[in-house]
Amino acid sequence: MVGGWVVLVFVGAGVAPGFAASGSTQNEDPRDEAATDAKGAALRYLRYGSNEDLDRASAALCDGASPELTPADLDAIRQGYAEQLGGITDVDPQLGEPVPADGSIVFTGTVDYVAESAQRTAEFIVTVQEDDGTYCVSDAVQVKEDPGPDTDGTSPEVEDPEVLANRYLTHIVGNRDTATASAMQCPAYSGITLEDLTAALDEWETKNGWRTGSSLGAESTTTEGPVTVLTIEVELEGDIAVDRYTFEVGVQGNCVASLEGAEGLFG
Repeated sequence: MVGGWVVLVFVGAGVAPGFAASGSTQNEDPRDEAATDAKGAALRYLRYGSNEDLDRASAALCDGASPELTPADLDAIRQGYAEQLGGITDVDPQLGEPVPADGSIVFTGTVDYVAESAQRTAEFIVTVQEDDGTYCVSDAVQVKEDPGPDTDGTSPEVEDPEVLANRYLTHIVGNRDTATASAMQCPAYSGITLEDLTAALDEWETKNGWRTGSSLGAESTTTEGPVTVLTIEVELEGDIAVDRYTFEVGVQGNCVASLEGAEGLFG
């Protein structure tokens, strides 16, 4: 009996390493897997580029992509805020609703750079493309506030009117962020006020519940003097109903000059 127990103990000891060896020794880090949705790809680019993980940010790019805002640029933005704030303890990227555009998916997003007693926020536009079930970033830019004419008298680069108009509506119906939308308005803005639009959205939510709102891209574009007017449809999705409303967004330079339309939304 003693010998038998010795054999059992010996066999058990010999088997244990076998079980350990049977486990995977090549577990892949989930952070290195390809993104399976557009939002995931955009978030990876902003998160890793803003969190000093430039290799993973670069891996989120499409093959051959040459983004205006590179991973090194994202890192430089972080370092600049770190100098202002005395260090960064966390970064928090957020994305608005996706906007289809010319075969790509465009997100307006922000990154909060958090310090112990303060934080700073930068805004970005990230363009994502799909490739055989996986998603990658083809371009990214930082959205900067209009600084007015440069010191040499030249004007700053003007943002694409369609991108600006979609971003404006995304802030309103997607993010429900009227503060940011208000900052995008021209001084001589006219049309539907943010207060009235917010009240109409709140009333719609009370009737239908709220899941999401999104801007679906420009259907047509016309020019009225210095103003580009874009016809853009937005979709509101609730627990009970899904409705679409058409807005006419006037863009002049780098700001929103007017907002009209959305018949049926206002009671």
